[in-house]
Amino acid sequence: MSEFSLGELLRYLEEGNKSGCLLLRTIETQSPLRPLAKSVKPATEVRLFFSQGKIVAATPSPDGKGLQHLLEKGGWLRASTLERLLQVRPLTTPLGLYLKEQGILTSEDLQLLFKQQVLTPIPRLFALKEGWFEFSSSSSLPWIEMTGLRASPRAISLSGLRLLKDWTALLDKLPLPTSTLVSTIEGSPPYRLDPQEWQVWEYVNSNLTLQEIAECLCLSLLEVQKVTSPKRRGNVFVSW
Repeated sequence: MSEFSLGELLRYLEEGNKSGCLLLRTIETQSPLRPLAKSVKPATEVRLFFSQGKIVAATPSPDGKGLQHLLEKGGWLRASTLERLLQVRPLTTPLGLYLKEQGILTSEDLQLLFKQQVLTPIPRLFALKEGWFEFSSSSSLPWIEMTGLRASPRAISLSGLRLLKDWTALLDKLPLPTSTLVSTIEGSPPYRLDPQEWQVWEYVNSNLTLQEIAECLCLSLLEVQKVTSPKRRGNVFVSW
């Protein structure tokens, strides 16, 4: 993880439209990752599931019951009730959608569950300094862990980098001061940007270097490098 950052991993899997399971494991067993849900114990392993480049589920639960723990903790469904439901009809679709069809969950419930399972915990993983990863494209999607919703890894990466306080492990991955900004999309970014990010975005395709942009905005070079860190190719930063 120190050589290949989580942001780079997520970007590679999204751009490659990959499907499968990304296993992340810490090296420092004395400092395990925060649990992805309050209902489970801290774990040193986290599994992220992808479908055509999008994240569809995340769990620290080795028993494959992370979403079930969330359902029970939130008072939506008891484990015994779910077991009886699955005996009547085995899953052939994401568990969240199945429960919505049964009238047990609403669209709002699914969004809340997905936030608890994926959108909130994954950005915290960007604080991980050391560890190793393994991606298996042969892993089948776990219907029992899926809400039916999906998220862009690129958007999650942006959230994770915003939360990151210690950039020591990523300093060598920041774009050079002489890098310039080039957009690979038409129009505005498809993600929500904060005010500082919008300021930097205004200089896309301006041929100004990051050092010059920092001077124009009265920001430190490091602040501008952080904003532009998600994508970099050589001396040209490829914008959001």
